[in-house]
Amino acid sequence: MASSVKNETVSVPYETIIGEDFDEDTFRVLRHLSVDSESTDEEIASKANMSVNCVRRALYKLYDTRIATYRRVRDTKTSYFVHLWKLLPVKSNIQTYKKKAKFVIEKLKQRLEFERKNVFYHCGNKDCPYITFDEAVESRFKCPVCSTPLQYVNNEKAIEFLSRKIDELKEEVENLPP
Repeated sequence: MASSVKNETVSVPYETIIGEDFDEDTFRVLRHLSVDSESTDEEIASKANMSVNCVRRALYKLYDTRIATYRRVRDTKTSYFVHLWKLLPVKSNIQTYKKKAKFVIEKLKQRLEFERKNVFYHCGNKDCPYITFDEAVESRFKCPVCSTPLQYVNNEKAIEFLSRKIDELKEEVENLPP
């Protein structure tokens, strides 16, 4: 571990910090990166038993989200550029995750407020949208897409789900290291 990162910060696995944004290939590559040492994409591909192209694609995803970094050096024997990859310290990734989580919490709060303030109607057709009371009045309680009569929709389960999800995310953010 790098000297700037304390051991208690490392107890949070990267998978928790980055959530579900990545596919299995990216997680396989992530397991073969280190904060302390650099590896080439070819070395990682060999260790992970993956093609170099898949490894590079995963590495660039990790780079774009500031989980990994690289430096480019010229190989003196071949004159080709080589990328040396390593993980950034967990602490910076925790801050990134906290920002993302807070953004998601705000969006969920907005949706919860919208659900609480509105009454919804739906025709029962899965391809048609749910509409608010005002929209239902304007369309004379007929679906604007398929013209089927609209029925009241009880959104209590949606409200409960959103409230629960907001609480879970808040607790998760509070329990992350500073």
